[in-house]
Amino acid sequence: MFQSLETGLKTLAVLSLLAVAPAMADEQTYWAEQNQNTFADLIKLPVVNQFDTDYGHKAAVKYTLAFQPSMVSEFSKGWNIVNRLNVPFIYQPGRTQGEKDSHGLGNIVYESFIGPSNGRNVFWGIGPTFQIPTQTDKHLGSTKWSAGIAGAVSFVKGPIVAGARINQLWSFAGSNASGDMNQTTIEYFVYANLGSGWWIGTSPINVANWESSSDERWTIPLGGGFGKVVGKRLPVNLKLEAYSYAEAPPGAGDWTVLLGVDFLIPESSLFKR
Repeated sequence: MFQSLETGLKTLAVLSLLAVAPAMADEQTYWAEQNQNTFADLIKLPVVNQFDTDYGHKAAVKYTLAFQPSMVSEFSKGWNIVNRLNVPFIYQPGRTQGEKDSHGLGNIVYESFIGPSNGRNVFWGIGPTFQIPTQTDKHLGSTKWSAGIAGAVSFVKGPIVAGARINQLWSFAGSNASGDMNQTTIEYFVYANLGSGWWIGTSPINVANWESSSDERWTIPLGGGFGKVVGKRLPVNLKLEAYSYAEAPPGAGDWTVLLGVDFLIPESSLFKR
């Protein structure tokens, strides 16, 4: 009798685990999709390690540690605002013969997207963007104060999350050491969620510097990567991506490898509306 009871309890335990496993997998996939959607009700704390190979005249490695927090908040009834920062810390080998290696803080960029909060499959927003000349070395970014307009759109359908983020910056004040700023940044993204928190996708950042000559204007990376969301109480997205350059200014490097950790915090767990 006791042996039959023990066998029954073991069977029940196995069935319970089999029932819970898909729910856990669905939860991790849910967090992956939320992380990929620019307008999801989340506080995102990404930390990205970027390695640019064959950079500069010494064909060395440029390293950037970027902190990119973003938060969605209520702007007014029926409307949300996404606030996003990019804070880079950079080690940059000399780009040309005679230029010294540089390291320190780069320029901080702020973006905001204001859009309707009742989206189901399509989300969009538009707002201002600013670049602050916080660079600790003139080689680590523009010395100009810049402002402009930013926009973003996200599309969610089943396991697919796609969209784009665009900003345009023009300089309006600051030192002339680096010349005027007239730059467009276009990041498009496509992700396919595979279940259990696993995903594959691409999110290259394309840049057009309209102050440069036509043959040095565009930076166009091609590639992609994969990742997985782990954890339950504090979901964390781990990612690895690699891109080669179809077009880039001289000395910009051949490859970019990204290793990222995104900490995900539901806004509703901190702020009650």
